[in-house]
Amino acid sequence: MPLDMEEMPDWRAKRRESILTAAAELFAGRDYADVQVDEVAKRAGVGKATLYRYFPSKEELYLESLERALGGLEQRLKGHAAPGATAVTRLTAMVSALIDTLSEQLPTLKLLGGDQSDLADRMRRIIRRRSEQIAAALRRVLDDGVATGEFRALDTAMTPALIIGMVRGGIMMAGDQPREALERAVLDMILSATVMANVMTTAVASAAVTLTAPSFAPAHHFASGSST
Repeated sequence: MPLDMEEMPDWRAKRRESILTAAAELFAGRDYADVQVDEVAKRAGVGKATLYRYFPSKEELYLESLERALGGLEQRLKGHAAPGATAVTRLTAMVSALIDTLSEQLPTLKLLGGDQSDLADRMRRIIRRRSEQIAAALRRVLDDGVATGEFRALDTAMTPALIIGMVRGGIMMAGDQPREALERAVLDMILSATVMANVMTTAVASAAVTLTAPSFAPAHHFASGSST
């Protein structure tokens, strides 16, 4: 029987976290069918039977690792509301974080296309729910930018969905193109469409500094915020 998180002592919670970390590393960039439970257990340093005490099936483990990744992205986006940071700098960092996380989830995104299995349906529900929170974080920075005059007047209710869709579509269509090239192209379109002309030069310079800053590490380094 899977263990109840509310009744789980610290050492068990740490073991569960190590299993999720191993699963996230293996599922990132690989097809669901290519990852075996034995492989996850070995990487986590536990037996297969022990893994099943925490997660009753490979499907549950996979869905939890997806929740964990998207939850980590939400926390990462919230962390870019540093006092004194311009809206352009915050938006640039948030788009970078979004590309990091969704790039790691590419097999998941491809699986969603046309698959009518129960697994795909559950994944869609997770992504839809998490996307609402991600969109809300993007909307806050867009609203701030409009208020400060950094961004032109725009539909801040609709624009976050367009940004998420652009990133997701770009990742799926980019093929073997470098991640950095995708990020430059996405940011160029977003900043060109949102930033006021009189601050565009400063915005581009700010974005360049942000993208080279060492603090913006791959999303799996921020994999916290599980919702279950």
